Amino acid sequence: MSEKPYGLFCPISKACEILERRWTMPILAEMSCGTTRFNDLRRGMPRISPTVLSKRLKEMEDQGLIERVIDKGSGTVDYMRTPRALELHPILVALGHWAQRNIDAEAALCDRDAPTLMWLLRRKVNTDELPATRVVMRFHFTDAPKKKNNYWLIAKPGLAVDLCLSDPGFDVDLFVDSEIPILTGILFGRYSLPLELERGGLKLVGAPRLSRTINKWLSLSYFAPSASLARMDEFAPISGFSELRVIDGK
Repeated sequence: MSEKPYGLFCPISKACEILERRWTMPILAEMSCGTTRFNDLRRGMPRISPTVLSKRLKEMEDQGLIERVIDKGSGTVDYMRTPRALELHPILVALGHWAQRNIDAEAALCDRDAPTLMWLLRRKVNTDELPATRVVMRFHFTDAPKKKNNYWLIAKPGLAVDLCLSDPGFDVDLFVDSEIPILTGILFGRYSLPLELERGGLKLVGAPRLSRTINKWLSLSYFAPSASLARMDEFAPISGFSELRVIDGK
């Protein structure tokens, strides 16, 4: 609970005393995406420290929101939502749609964290729409620090998409260049994918079977339909991108 209760009888205030602790709601939201392991929770929320995450998970377990499940054979630990937490899922969804409708694009897209974006993006690749072979994509963010501007996604049939922070050494099938808020905006419906391809906010270079079908294999956020498209003047012009840049590889 909060360090200092509100001292009110209102059930909403009582719920807030449990749920408003920093990171509690994002942890539940990350778990709703299927994340159950400690390290994966950290990858999805890189700004939370291991100490704070451990503390929050223990508090949430004590509050009956999650259950700590240990695999006796492997020793691995999974954190599973309880029925009490699952009951909150519609509320989290409603909050997400409310944010999309009522928080302007500049505020929604102000965080420029490429690793967090890429961890999200790996879940948005629909492997059923990719060729039935290994597919390697390299993402380059022109507005990220030099040591954190390149990422690789490796997709294989029937397997979860892998995220690599360094060159895996495979031939790249598709090169993707963009800025962090542009690609984030596309995923969350704040920017139009066709328009960004046309104006150069998103640049694709590689196999035609990938560059021409991005609208099929890249799934947008569940909350995307609730967003209003961002105004083109909300961010500074993107240097170097001024024309259609979808280039087919040979």
